[in-house]
Amino acid sequence: MSVEPRSAAPAASNESLADALVGAWRLESTEQHLADGTVRPSPLYGPSGFGSLIYSSSGRMCVVLADPSREPWASDDEPTPTDLQAIHDHFVAYSGRYEVNEAEGLVVHHIDMHLTPNYIGDVAARRVSLEGSQLALRLLPDELPAGTLEYVFKWSRVESAEQHPLSSNVGRQDVP
Repeated sequence: MSVEPRSAAPAASNESLADALVGAWRLESTEQHLADGTVRPSPLYGPSGFGSLIYSSSGRMCVVLADPSREPWASDDEPTPTDLQAIHDHFVAYSGRYEVNEAEGLVVHHIDMHLTPNYIGDVAARRVSLEGSQLALRLLPDELPAGTLEYVFKWSRVESAEQHPLSSNVGRQDVP
């Protein structure tokens, strides 16, 4: 895999897929195409799912996905069992090494850190479609939830901090 630093310029037609992936991406939508013909957003992240995906030029990746409508915890000091379950039900974060299979149009994530420890060491391959600043990642058939024919994560390239929907929020001062 060849991964080189990428400029903010749009992808050139002769640019490799590996080069074009390098950068930061903001989740635009998730779509599950179901066997009954319906299409819905991911039940994990909801219709306004929030996410960030980063592919580095050194071959590392990190993704964080959440349902922004999760209820705040009742206490800042100690979460309840319901609070902890909501993390598991509506939040995913993992990182690791990645590689690109240009011939098959795949990006392969080698997970070495995951919110759920059971997934450490797993490999997650995604079919890639990339058009300009729009990226679509599709789960392969063996990873689809029951009754789902297609599961697509649509991303937009982030060129500056101002493009990020939460960048204008100051946030909590006590969180590192």
